[in-house]
Amino acid sequence: MKRRLLDLIVCPACRGQLGLEAYEEVRVAGCAVATVACARRCAWLGRSADEAGVEDCRRCYASDVVEGALTCQECGVRFPVIEGVPRLLRPALLACMRYRYREFFARHPEFLAGTEGMGDRLADTFDSFTRQRLDLQPPGPEVAHQWIEHLRRNLGRDIPVETLRGALVLDVGCGFGRHLYVASEHGAEVVGVDVCGGVDVARRNNLGHPRCHVVQADVMERPFREESFDIVWSFGVRHHMPRPRVGFEALTRFARGDGGLVVIWVYGYRGMALTYRLSHMRMLHRVSRRLSSRARVSASKAVAALLSALYWEPLRAARHVRLRRLVDRLPLTEYVEHRWIARVAGVHDRLSTPITHFYDRQKLLEWFRAAELERVRVEDTDRRGWRAHGRRSTPKMALSKV
Repeated sequence: MKRRLLDLIVCPACRGQLGLEAYEEVRVAGCAVATVACARRCAWLGRSADEAGVEDCRRCYASDVVEGALTCQECGVRFPVIEGVPRLLRPALLACMRYRYREFFARHPEFLAGTEGMGDRLADTFDSFTRQRLDLQPPGPEVAHQWIEHLRRNLGRDIPVETLRGALVLDVGCGFGRHLYVASEHGAEVVGVDVCGGVDVARRNNLGHPRCHVVQADVMERPFREESFDIVWSFGVRHHMPRPRVGFEALTRFARGDGGLVVIWVYGYRGMALTYRLSHMRMLHRVSRRLSSRARVSASKAVAALLSALYWEPLRAARHVRLRRLVDRLPLTEYVEHRWIARVAGVHDRLSTPITHFYDRQKLLEWFRAAELERVRVEDTDRRGWRAHGRRSTPKMALSKV
């Protein structure tokens, strides 16, 4: 992690300022920034951001903390930095990671003190999605052309990816980092957050982007400073949350109050419900929820083999006989280009999702209006879901005092 991140993250327990103790720090390829990035405090100098200069920023971006500890200066809670990612997780979820990072916890057992036998309602989903991201190797930058088109679809014509240059973006539910990659390539500074261990894949996919940061945390615990980001987006995540509207209200607070943009993409009733139910295979899904994470991987391989033989490989052949335009309009066609293990990861993603909600235009309009967002627009995306965006504005009472 870059020390610059300390200007954006806060303690999820009490929202206090976090201090960093670096156990291991390495030099990396930096970037030529033109202005000071931090708005409040320069962690590189340990002083106010007003005292920092551009050269300080350049040195900060050229340094990466691989291992360390974050300590809240208010409540004293500590969080580890493992493999370059701050893990702002509550103790029960942190305990789920002990087998992934044996060497780190062997050196620093204090982070697991008192967590033996702890349980958490998110533990099963946490483990399942971590296994999918880390063991099943989702696709990487070799399919970046798909990632670009996916982000263009989710943002819509009103927000071209070319306009991301210079923006500070928060990607809520960043997965394996595909949208972080595209936004970084187009000149944005991006922060990705996800609760599962797939953040390690997101970090690896973006090691060449010095202004890309990845955080492992539960966004419902509000681990970021409010009103910090130019753009906050969340694609394909809200509809899998137990309380999607509450999650939406939480993320809107991270957007700047003077015009910060909030963008989401969620499943829609029309078209997508049937598509998702077919791909989801509801009966198999019910069975899979009773299986261990390892058994789910085996089930995912079986379903992926069936879909490959009966769907994806025939579509691959159809593309070669000038039917590409027709093929690309069908559901799940992105997997035609993916490797076998990436197909398994895609199936596992659907079998492991415990909750799925579907929405209509009116419901999303209610969300945005309740959050007091302005210039709201909700659009259908080929009958597979809805993209919606709106902007925050400074409250009228605050304006009257200026």
